[in-house]
Amino acid sequence: MIRKSLLALLLLLAVTSSIYAQHKVLGTLSDKTTGTAVAFATVQLKNGKSTLTNENGEFEISCPSLPANLLISHLNYQSISVLVSTTDLPLKIKLVPQVVTLKDVTVGNPAIAIMQEASNKAYQIKNQSFYGKAFLRQIAYEGEEPTYMNEIFFDAEWKPFSMVKWHPTQARHLQGPNKLSYDNMSFIAFISSGYLSNNEFTKPMARRVDSLYNFKLVASYQQNGQEIVKINCIPKSGSKSKKLQFQGYYYVNTVTNDVLKIEGDIKGLKLSGWGPLTFRNKMATFSAQYKLNAEGFNVLDYVIFNTSNLFKIAGIKAKTTDVYSTLCMIDEQAGDKSELKSINIQINDSDLARKLSYTDEFWKNNQVIKRTEKEQTAIEILEKIPQVRK
Repeated sequence: MIRKSLLALLLLLAVTSSIYAQHKVLGTLSDKTTGTAVAFATVQLKNGKSTLTNENGEFEISCPSLPANLLISHLNYQSISVLVSTTDLPLKIKLVPQVVTLKDVTVGNPAIAIMQEASNKAYQIKNQSFYGKAFLRQIAYEGEEPTYMNEIFFDAEWKPFSMVKWHPTQARHLQGPNKLSYDNMSFIAFISSGYLSNNEFTKPMARRVDSLYNFKLVASYQQNGQEIVKINCIPKSGSKSKKLQFQGYYYVNTVTNDVLKIEGDIKGLKLSGWGPLTFRNKMATFSAQYKLNAEGFNVLDYVIFNTSNLFKIAGIKAKTTDVYSTLCMIDEQAGDKSELKSINIQINDSDLARKLSYTDEFWKNNQVIKRTEKEQTAIEILEKIPQVRK
């Protein structure tokens, strides 16, 4: 009887171990033609979790069992499926670029009609809420020296015009001795996350799209049998909007009228300092990608927001500081919605991170997006500084 019980226990332990065992798959994506890294491609387990490649095209994803199928997609490349049977060596995967046709339109402007159709569809769900779990990473450098970092896991409420509510659940804050902080930079990533305009950020998609913007159809290609077009969006001259303004490209599926991606510059960004500290924005770029959720709605996938700024103290010692932000949705399953709080410009990311419990082991095992060597080095430098408050 004892032997049978012991055998049953051993079998239970073996089954439990197999359930929780994770196989860490590492890899790099590159362009088959040029050999350059493919950044921010989606790597997804079939019917499972997903991740993004980092700026160097690197990814890391845990599989509950092998063999496993990885579905790899990027708007500018042909999607592929890769069967993974072993984790002995990192994968080196080459993606084939989409065949792009440059558009030379001589009659009319089809870009206006395409943008208007996409806008009309988006406005049908403008105020519909979508919930899930999200991750935000912010790292700042003064020259090449890391000075600030926040990583935050949070429950989120997103609408087609912006991230509107959040509830942080895990966070860590690392800061160098110069105390230069970026306490509400997350706000810009949040208001950039929609494909529609909001009260802070003017974008091309509106009730009447050509009221504030000019459009030009610059390219198209086929993806999964459907046409994707790239449209250049430029604010009309003479616009005196006090909001942030978008200038760049919208990628639209002309069959479904869904916005797949937006990328470009943020115009009119002004950062404020305190006391004798002043900032001048030199550059602010961002891209946001969207995907169909389980119910077929077009929702946020990720946002990349980068900015370079010149700061002075009492008018002297001009230095450049660069801030890199990545916001991504990691799960469509939401947490406790009653805990969600409205997002506003008074957000203090640093104070928020300090108030949450910090566990070394948690952050070692939860990268979400594989850190680049530069990011990992920055974290290690900041963690060694005595003044750091985790």
